[in-house]
Amino acid sequence: MIEKKEKNKKRAGLLGVRKFLKGKSGKKFLVFLEVLLAISFLIQPHLYYDGTITNFFDRFYADSIVICGGLWIILVFLTVKDFHFKPKINRRVSWTVALLIPFIAFLWLEFYNDMQFWVPVFDIPKLYLFLDLAIYYVIFLFLLLICNSLRGASISMIVVTAFFGIMNYELTLFRSMSFIASDIYSFLTAISVANTYRIQIDVDTAEFLMLALVIIALLFKLDKFKLFRWKGRLAYLIAFSVLFYGFCQVYVYSDYLENIGVDFRVYRPQYKYRYYGTLLTTARTFGYLHVEEPEGYSVNAVKKITDLYESDSRKVENEETVAQQSPNIIVVMNESFADLKAVGDMDVTNDYMPFFRKLTENTIKGYTYSSVFGGNTANSEFEFLTGNTLAFLPDNSVPYQLFLRSDVAGLTSTLNNQGYSPCYALHPYYKTGYSRYKIYPLMGFDQFYTSDDFSVFTDTVNYHITDYEDYKKITELYEESQDTDEPFYMFNVTMQNHGSYDGSTMETGNEVQLKGNLQSYSKVEQYLNMVKMSDEALKDLIHYFEKVDEPTVIVFFGDHQPDLDESFYNRLLGTEIDDLEGEELEQLYKVPFLIWANYDIEEQTVERTSNNYLSTYLAEVAGIKKTGYLKYLTQLREEIPCINAIGYWGKDGNFYEKDDKSSPYYKYIHQYNLLEYNNIFGKDEQVSSFFYLN
Repeated sequence: MIEKKEKNKKRAGLLGVRKFLKGKSGKKFLVFLEVLLAISFLIQPHLYYDGTITNFFDRFYADSIVICGGLWIILVFLTVKDFHFKPKINRRVSWTVALLIPFIAFLWLEFYNDMQFWVPVFDIPKLYLFLDLAIYYVIFLFLLLICNSLRGASISMIVVTAFFGIMNYELTLFRSMSFIASDIYSFLTAISVANTYRIQIDVDTAEFLMLALVIIALLFKLDKFKLFRWKGRLAYLIAFSVLFYGFCQVYVYSDYLENIGVDFRVYRPQYKYRYYGTLLTTARTFGYLHVEEPEGYSVNAVKKITDLYESDSRKVENEETVAQQSPNIIVVMNESFADLKAVGDMDVTNDYMPFFRKLTENTIKGYTYSSVFGGNTANSEFEFLTGNTLAFLPDNSVPYQLFLRSDVAGLTSTLNNQGYSPCYALHPYYKTGYSRYKIYPLMGFDQFYTSDDFSVFTDTVNYHITDYEDYKKITELYEESQDTDEPFYMFNVTMQNHGSYDGSTMETGNEVQLKGNLQSYSKVEQYLNMVKMSDEALKDLIHYFEKVDEPTVIVFFGDHQPDLDESFYNRLLGTEIDDLEGEELEQLYKVPFLIWANYDIEEQTVERTSNNYLSTYLAEVAGIKKTGYLKYLTQLREEIPCINAIGYWGKDGNFYEKDDKSSPYYKYIHQYNLLEYNNIFGKDEQVSSFFYLN
């Protein structure tokens, strides 16, 4: 009885709202909101005015003023003008609209994604066009099931399209890549970093939003009527379930899209979205969430390889002796730390990483090739900490969020098993990012420090804790650890250089400026001055540990290159980045690394390596015990010195695609694939004696 009364109250409340909105007071209220909408447009001059243009009349964006202004007038007219169709005509119009609204949503969304209306119809191959439209109609049928009303489903279709379109557009501005399936698992990460970004309402977004409001206002002129009673709705549910099952089989679970050529690229896949259509490309990414067994995979096939590499024993004969011999290990994965001069021809007023370049004594350094560009930091740490590569995993997937559910073998567990305790992780931001608070314990970390462990008075740059403050926390934790006999191990992911960049150098100084044809890129100059700050902080960190009596090794590398203006990279590389393939594309994944010790080691310059191999260099310098997997990777790097999600270089110096079966190194690639699959997905069949110390 109480529940029935509550339902009646809610129903009465909704009816009251509807009655209010249809009345004179409601219309006045809506017009008031529309006036506020117009004011919000006017107080953002960048939507209709460019003060840098000398000619007064040319300063105004006539198209923006006409389109947004015209749509606003139509919106106000539809609000105040009350008209209705006769019931028979209303049904016919409603059915016509229902048939057309998915197609309208398709054109509308593609136009917003930098297509002209005629491009999807004439330039997208007919098969892809059909498959793209099918997605819109399936979504509409689902909304029809929920709403049981043609008008409700049509309005919902516009609302869903508007929400997805704006979200996708803003996401593309943030990271230069549209929405992909794995972003569903990155929701908490997106929320945690959202406050560092600014929503950019530009001309396209304003026009897109205004058109959405006008279409919704038009649809509200149709009278609502229910389609099905409960029996008909049940039959519709069954029919839709069958349809949706077949839809998923074609678009997600089968190889159909792959077989007809719908593929996806790791780096900035925008042109794929334009060629196939937004939703078809997005649907394709859902197929990447599932990882199939590599060809010829079996536990016996894996054991044939692992039997050749015996893990060292974890037994400690004398803990005091081990503590004296084992060096402290500090790993710093520096956010967006990259040497842009090594990527392309760039002239600057002052060097932005002078200390890094001059450091040579007791140092191994060179370039490592990441598997990500401009984001997905967690993938770089995944490769470093586990020795696995993104080459065998779905494009743009994030293993932390998709595949890691139980204990993870890797560098941390190896160190933990030979006396490094506690194992520290440090990331001066939110713990929820990429589910690190869940993943780090699985990897063997004992303590995880985040921004919560820093003072509110900690120095920041661009809203992020500086590298100087970050490294100060490392030294504090090191000094606190001196009460124990165990060697110190820290894995640190910095935050200072994280985007987005606004071009301001007030916090960084402007000592580093661009020269020549690149000097107009203020965001790049801001970034380079941030890198200089990182270089100075690294200098302080190394100078601190130079004075420490205990042997110490520091590993330092960038996680990926920064997400800067695409036109900047076009000029830097001297070509359109969308045209880059294979070895040329690898220039966007090149970042510097070094391994330094405060004791004598053999200096070495490494032309190229990759994140999955950095732990093998560290193991050799630090003299730590090795698992069979570390021994295997050490040997593998002799044949394949560098591998990432794009491809790999053989020891012959040639570059190969990762799926090239004609490559002379394919057998090594296939063996690596078998081992990695067993490591990540082997579950109870994992050959643990190979991945862990015995």
